Amino acid sequence: MSEEQRLAAYMEAFNRSDYETLAGFYCPDVRLVIGSGKELVGAQAIIDFYRDVKSKTQRTISILQSLSNGRTVAAELESEFLALEDVPDFTSGPMARGDRLYINSFVFYDLRDGRYARIRSAVYKRIWRRVADVPPRQTPGER
Repeated sequence: MSEEQRLAAYMEAFNRSDYETLAGFYCPDVRLVIGSGKELVGAQAIIDFYRDVKSKTQRTISILQSLSNGRTVAAELESEFLALEDVPDFTSGPMARGDRLYINSFVFYDLRDGRYARIRSAVYKRIWRRVADVPPRQTPGER
């Protein structure tokens, strides 16, 4: 399996919320630095973080492009978050139920023995689609 195929399988597991499969991609002492700068250490800490985020939002990740030198995979990712409830303490800013957030990021996945040992993410674009910004629908004939 190529590193690009491994990354695609990892994202498929993530998008399915298949945490058991997801955990198999990590070294036990994996370190993840998310876009906000927060560092998570250990596979269980990462799984717990994702489980919490996905309990409040529907999050999917698309791989826009990736490449590998055999030791590190570099990827451009696009994440979509749909708030399933009001999330005043969401990591990227408060979200109301129905809000959408699109984040593009560059991510580096360092490999050790075929697993991710260190993951670093940097956000370069955020687009908000807030429910409050959408005008109410008018019925025909209304002004």
